Amino acid sequence: MTPSDPDTMMTAMVRAQELTFDTGQRFTILTCDQQLYRVAVQVLWAHPDRFKDMCLRLGGMHALMSFVKAIGTLMAESKLSDILTEMFGGVQKMLSGKKFPQNVRALRLLAEKVLRSIITCGEFKTADDLMSALEERASQSKTVRVWVDVLIKPVFLMMSYVRAEREGDWLLHLATFRQMLPYYFAASHVHYARYGLYYLRTMEKLPPHVLSHFMKGEHVTRHIRGIWNGIWNDQFIESTFMRYGHGSGGIIGITLKEETLKVWALSRHLCCRIEHGLNEMEKGETSHTSQLYHKEEGKARIQADGKDRAGIRQKLEAYVDPLDSNEHPDGIVNIASGRVATPAVNVHDAVSIGETMLADFEKDLPSGFYNTISKKVTTMAVVGKSLQVGDAKAYDLNAIYARVIALLASDYDVDIKDVLSYELAPVPTSMFKKDGMRIAKGKSALKNSLQVEVSSRNAGDADVTVIDGSALLWKIHWPANGTVADYITNVKKRVASYLVDSDVYLIFDRYDDYSIKSVTRDGRETGVSRTHRLSLTTKLPAQKVVLSNVENKKQLIRIICNDLTGDRLFHNRSTEKHKLVVTGEDPCPTEIKKEDISIRYDLETYHEEADIIIVQQALKCASEARRLAVVSDDTDVFVLLVHHYEAKLKLPMKMESPSKGRAVVDIQRTVEKHRDIVKQLLPAHALSGCDTVACCFGVGKGSVVKCLRAGYKLNTIGNVDASFNDVIDQATAFMSACYGVKDAKDMSQTRLYVWGKKNGKGHTSTPNLSVLPPTREAFAENVKRAHYQAILWRILDTNDLPKLNPEDFGWKKDTSNKSLTPSAIPDGIKLAPDYIMAMIRCGCKSKNPCSSKKCSCVASHGSDCTIFCACYPIGCARVK
Repeated sequence: MTPSDPDTMMTAMVRAQELTFDTGQRFTILTCDQQLYRVAVQVLWAHPDRFKDMCLRLGGMHALMSFVKAIGTLMAESKLSDILTEMFGGVQKMLSGKKFPQNVRALRLLAEKVLRSIITCGEFKTADDLMSALEERASQSKTVRVWVDVLIKPVFLMMSYVRAEREGDWLLHLATFRQMLPYYFAASHVHYARYGLYYLRTMEKLPPHVLSHFMKGEHVTRHIRGIWNGIWNDQFIESTFMRYGHGSGGIIGITLKEETLKVWALSRHLCCRIEHGLNEMEKGETSHTSQLYHKEEGKARIQADGKDRAGIRQKLEAYVDPLDSNEHPDGIVNIASGRVATPAVNVHDAVSIGETMLADFEKDLPSGFYNTISKKVTTMAVVGKSLQVGDAKAYDLNAIYARVIALLASDYDVDIKDVLSYELAPVPTSMFKKDGMRIAKGKSALKNSLQVEVSSRNAGDADVTVIDGSALLWKIHWPANGTVADYITNVKKRVASYLVDSDVYLIFDRYDDYSIKSVTRDGRETGVSRTHRLSLTTKLPAQKVVLSNVENKKQLIRIICNDLTGDRLFHNRSTEKHKLVVTGEDPCPTEIKKEDISIRYDLETYHEEADIIIVQQALKCASEARRLAVVSDDTDVFVLLVHHYEAKLKLPMKMESPSKGRAVVDIQRTVEKHRDIVKQLLPAHALSGCDTVACCFGVGKGSVVKCLRAGYKLNTIGNVDASFNDVIDQATAFMSACYGVKDAKDMSQTRLYVWGKKNGKGHTSTPNLSVLPPTREAFAENVKRAHYQAILWRILDTNDLPKLNPEDFGWKKDTSNKSLTPSAIPDGIKLAPDYIMAMIRCGCKSKNPCSSKKCSCVASHGSDCTIFCACYPIGCARVK
C-alpha cells in the first residue's frame, strides 16, 4: 500500500502511540507533510476516541515550500523569475516550491535589493516606520501594491517563520502562519488553505501539558546543541532518514525486499548514533558540542551573498523601479517591458481577496469544510497567456490541434480538408507565438544574398552622406563612467568626420503613439524598461538601458539634436565647407552651415520610420550630389534604396555600415544585376516578414528570392488603387509558391497540400501546427498589414502621409499602452469545427471503466472514448 493509504497511515499512528507510551509520555506529537496530514486528520476524525491524545502537526518546511510556490503563482509574468535567473539556476523550480532553502535565500536577496531605493532615501528607526512608508507608496500605485503585498511582505513572513523555528518561538510560529494563510487562499493552494486553517485552530487549542512544552521551544528539533539552529520536524526527517536513504549507505535503489527495508528503517537511527559516536571519538569531541555561530556568518557565504546582490541590483537598474509610483501608469505595469496589464488583472488585491476567502471559508465550518475554494485572483500570467475561444479560454496553442490528432488516432471519420480550413489554435501559429507576432530574424539574409560589394577604395568618396542616426548611436564609443555630455562629444566627433568630405543628412527615428512598429519595439526593449531623466550632466546609464528603451532613447535623441543645432563652436569648426541637416522629432529638419541655421521646409515629412525618411531625403538631395552614400546596415533601407533607385536615380550610390571596416554595397550595380526582380522586391519583402508584418514559420528570404526569379508578380501590393481581392490573389499565389505549392488559389488549399506532404512518405510523426500555412482568414489579416506597409514604402517621396486607418489594415488599438497590436484572426471566425470544440473527455479510472452513465462519454449519447480519456491506459473497450 502507498504511504497515503488510510490503512498505512492508521498503522503508523498506532505505532507512534505505542512508542510514545513506551517512553512514559501521554501525548503523541505526529508531524506530516500536507498529503499525509490530510489522511491523518481523516483517520483521527474517524477514530476520535482512539487518538484523543494525538496532536497532529503540519510539516513546517513543506508549508514554507508551498508558501514560496504561492508567491511564484501570484507574481507570475511580473518578471520576478527573469530577475532571479540573472544570478540563480533552476528559478522555475525555486518558484514552484522546490530547491529549498535556495529559493528562500534568493527571494530574501531580491527583496533587499527592491527595498534599496526606499531605504537609501529615508530614515527608518523601526520596522513599523518602513512598513508605513511602503503602505504609503502602495496606496499610490497598483504596481507598488503588487510588489509590496505579494513579494516584500511575504519575504518578511518567511523570515519571521524561519526565525520562529530557529529560536523555538511557538507564539511567533502561530502568528506568522496565520498571516500566511490568505496567500494560500489567493494562490488557490486549496489543500494548504483548507487544512492549514484546521492546523492553526487545533494548535491554538493544545492541551495545557503540550502547550507548556511548546512554549519552552520543545516543538523544534536540532542536529546539535546551539543557538539559531532549530529546524522543523519534517526538515529533520528530510536531512536524516531521507538523505541517508539516498546516500552511500542508503537503501533507496538497492532493494525493494520488505524485510530488508524494515530492518534498515528500524535500525538506521542506532547505526547513525554509533557512527556519530565513533566520529566524536576520532575528532576528540564530545556529545556536548554546541554550535556557536551560523553558516550564514561564514566568509564564503557573505562573499556569495555580495556577488548575488550585485547581480540582482544590476538587473533591477534596467527595469522600472517597482516601488517608485512616479514611474507607473494607472494599471499594473510589467517592470521589464513597461506594458500595462488589462483591467481584468486584480493581483494587487490578492491579500484582501485571500482574507475574504479565509473568512468566508471559516464561517461555513464545519459543514463547509469540503466546499470548493474557487480561484478569485487573476494574475498577469493568466491574462498574458490565455485567449478567448468561444465561451471559454484557451491556454495552450496546441490544445485544439491535439484533439484533431486524437480523433485521427482513434479512427474517427474526420474530413481533414474541412478541419484544416480552420486555424485549430487561438492564433495562427505559423505567424504568431504565444507571446506575440513572429518577427523575421533573418532579414539580413535577403540583403546578403543580393548585395554587390565593392571595396571602400573603389567606391569613391561621396559628396552627400545620409546617415541612419539611430544605428550610429550603437556604434559610437559609450563612456562607461562618463556623462551624457561626454557621449554627445563622441557623437559630434563622429559626425564631424563625415563632414570633412561631404554634406551630411543625419536622421533619427521618431516614436509616435499608436505606431505600427509597436510590436517590434516591444520585442526589442524587453528587459529594459526603466526610464531615466537625462540631461547633459546626467551620469550615463548603461548603453542598453538607454538605447533599448523608447523613452530614454527619445530623450537622448532630443538632447543630441538640440546640442548639434545649438553648439556654435561645433558649427564653425565642422560646417565651414559642408552643411549638416539634422532630422529629429520635428516635421521639418534643421540645416546648419557655419553660422547660418535654417529650417528645411522642402524636407518636411510626417513619416515616423527613419528607414523611410533616409530614402526620402536621399532621393531629394540626389539632384545636388555627384556621388551619394547612405550609412546604414538595415535591410529595409537596402530594399527601399534598390526599389526607388531603379525608377528614379542614375548617379553612383553606395550603402555602407556605421561600423568601420565592413564591406560597401554598390546600389547601382546591385540594381543592374537583379533588374529582373527589383520591381517585385519591395512588396515581396513586406509580405514575407518585416518589422511590421509577421513572417511565416519555415519560409525564409532565400525562398522569397527563388520565387521572385520564377516570375511571380506582386505589383498590386502597395498600390493604393488596387482592389484588395487582387492583392489577396497575388499574395496567395506567391506565398503558396514559397511553401512549394504552385498555382494555388486559396491559402487553406495550400495548407491541406502541405499537411499531406508532411504526412507523406518518409514522415513518421504528425507535423507541428506551426509548419502549416495559415488559413485564408488569418493570412488575409497579414496581407492587409503588408499592403499598408508597402503603400508607405512606395509613396515615400511624397510629403503627405496617405489618409489610411491602420485599424482597417490588420491592427487593433491598445489604449492601455498607446500602441497598435496585430490582429491574429478576424472576430467571429471559428477556430475549429463545433464537434471538435465540444469533444467529450471522460475521467473514468475504475477497473471496469465507462460501464455506466456516470461516464461523460456514455452520457453524451454514447460517444466513443478517445486517447485523451482517462480510461485509455486502462484498456477501455469504448476507445476505437
